[in-house]
Amino acid sequence: MSDGDASPRRRRGTARRSTLSDVARVAGVSVGTVSNFLNRPDKVAAATRTAIEEAIRLLDFVPNGQARSLARGQSRTVGMIVTDLANSFFVDIARGAEEAAAEAGHSLLVASSVNAEQKQQELLRVFDEARFAGVMIAPFEAATDYREPAGLRAPAVVLNVARPVHYGSSVVSDDELGGYLAARHMIDLGRRWLHFVGGPVRLAPIKQRLDGVRRAVAESDGIGLSVEHVPFMDHIAEGAAIGRRLRELGPLARPDAVVSTSDIVALSIIHTVQGELRVPEDLAVIGYDNNAAARDAAIPVSTVAQAGMEMGAVAFELLREELSGESHEHRMVSLKPHLVVRASSDASH
Repeated sequence: MSDGDASPRRRRGTARRSTLSDVARVAGVSVGTVSNFLNRPDKVAAATRTAIEEAIRLLDFVPNGQARSLARGQSRTVGMIVTDLANSFFVDIARGAEEAAAEAGHSLLVASSVNAEQKQQELLRVFDEARFAGVMIAPFEAATDYREPAGLRAPAVVLNVARPVHYGSSVVSDDELGGYLAARHMIDLGRRWLHFVGGPVRLAPIKQRLDGVRRAVAESDGIGLSVEHVPFMDHIAEGAAIGRRLRELGPLARPDAVVSTSDIVALSIIHTVQGELRVPEDLAVIGYDNNAAARDAAIPVSTVAQAGMEMGAVAFELLREELSGESHEHRMVSLKPHLVVRASSDASH
């Protein structure tokens, strides 16, 4: 075919994409008829459908799915906002939600608020302007006194913090059970002086894990058990500071077990005490979340694993209920964490 050929077929690689108007012109119909063909093909006569199909083939036309959704007042895209994509727990949540969304024919866009309320509000505004069908959100600060995220307008499901059902649905991990499992593991190993490393307790997951640790200790009353709360923000540097303090304490002033609310901080503590203390003989350590780094460390870190992928999948199903337009009851779904024992607490592993 020469460059001057008047045929409507476009060569692949040309800069301009074919438009709805191009298809209408080649098929000899109106733009509205092409739109009907794309959105409601049963309303278009068979001969007209054939002409439009041939025009689409000739022009290599690719329909704009987002535009079509907006034209119908609908969208097949949902958004997800998590606090920290550096944490593999939130990556697992996103993977679970993405698989469930894809199976249902939806697209998922994931973004991180980097644990900042302003960033969270900005992302919600962007999602709203893009007319996403709905949102799954792990609030930037999962406070015990729950506040509905500012700027949340679309149908939504909240992750990782219990949401009062008059607001809507949520999916959480049973953090009280997680704290209990971690402390019970240490107690069963014969540890008697536990440091609970995590904070601040205004965050619901932290408070609930501490409650679980205290329940395990209370159950074993009478065998000389004690627990001390060492508050910290989830930073590697603070883990190193805690490790240095433990390293400098004498054996009678030092706890024999650390229950951390973060695998990353648990790793930092282990790294800092090495050379002065033996892990787990002198100091047993357990983290939380089952972060990928905990599995691959020189001393693999015991942890409490949360059902991240299941949480993401359940969150999407709850959101799909919201989007269905059918009557349903808002609810809070609680998932059970489980203990993963490795060498940082039990040398036999």
